[in-house]
Amino acid sequence: MLLACAASAIAGWSIYSWRQPGSWQHVFATREGMVGSMTSSRTIIHPGDRFVALPDRRALGRDVEIRYGNRVVVVPVLDVGPWNVDDPYWIHDARPASERGRGAYRTPVNRAGIDLSDAVFAELGLRDNDYVDWRFVHRDYVALPFL
Repeated sequence: MLLACAASAIAGWSIYSWRQPGSWQHVFATREGMVGSMTSSRTIIHPGDRFVALPDRRALGRDVEIRYGNRVVVVPVLDVGPWNVDDPYWIHDARPASERGRGAYRTPVNRAGIDLSDAVFAELGLRDNDYVDWRFVHRDYVALPFL
């Protein structure tokens, strides 16, 4: 009986921990654009699509919460980029390699650590590339507005 309770507690804690949001990342964001092109997740980009690109394939399909000013959105990661394809900087709370001018398949021309689709860029109210805060969240996560 005691063993069953301990196993239940461990399972419950594991599920609880898994559903907690990741740590916040403060990185430079750029507008992806590329309408009509194909993402790394094999979808064609349409003008109203809401997604982001992060520089590692392991992020594909996960959801992220992005904050800019007093606006917040939750969207999926559907593409890999902007400058790298193997830079999971968020795993160790490191900085994106693009900030050091390093790119996996091209030399970065800016410090971007996340690309935003045109729709996400507009929804957040960005007028130009700027710094945003983002973190991984679980499916069905509901972002709370700033109070």
